[in-house]
Amino acid sequence: PILTNEELSAIKNLNYQGWKTKTIDLTWARSAGAEGLKPALERICQEASQAIAEGYSLIVLSDRDASCDRVAMSSLLACGAVHHHLVRNQERTRIGLILETGEAREVHHHFFRTGYGADAINPYLAFEALGQARRDGILEDKWTDEKIVASYRKGVAKGMLKVMAKMGISTLQSYKGAQIF
Repeated sequence: PILTNEELSAIKNLNYQGWKTKTIDLTWARSAGAEGLKPALERICQEASQAIAEGYSLIVLSDRDASCDRVAMSSLLACGAVHHHLVRNQERTRIGLILETGEAREVHHHFFRTGYGADAINPYLAFEALGQARRDGILEDKWTDEKIVASYRKGVAKGMLKVMAKMGISTLQSYKGAQIF
């Protein structure tokens, strides 16, 4: 369920045989303060329902627009809110949820987001941090960006399988959205 930046880019630009993707921003104006969180959550949920009505097949919940003027909400909070909103409205099976987040770094982070309904996750900041470690000489030169990303994905996948095996869950599909922690 871990997408590379290239795979996410392909999904974001998807428009093939009725399959298309809508990106929803997980940020709100810093000037709104903490009170801006609830309206932002409501906006995201409404945008998700609207995407279904407009015929989108996938939603990318993205915190990439975070900046000094834009506050990013927790991708876990946003994913859970959208998942439950769509379940309540009997729309969840009509669309896939993908997270583009700088928050997810460890197996635990990916596992919780999957447990709250994410179909796939792009941990862009984890990839960037590992690439920067290579550029800073912390990782040996033999590590290419492609090898770093492949190793990270493999490690997360193995970690998720290990946790699921301990819980007695045999497929990721059985875990997704189940909130079994």
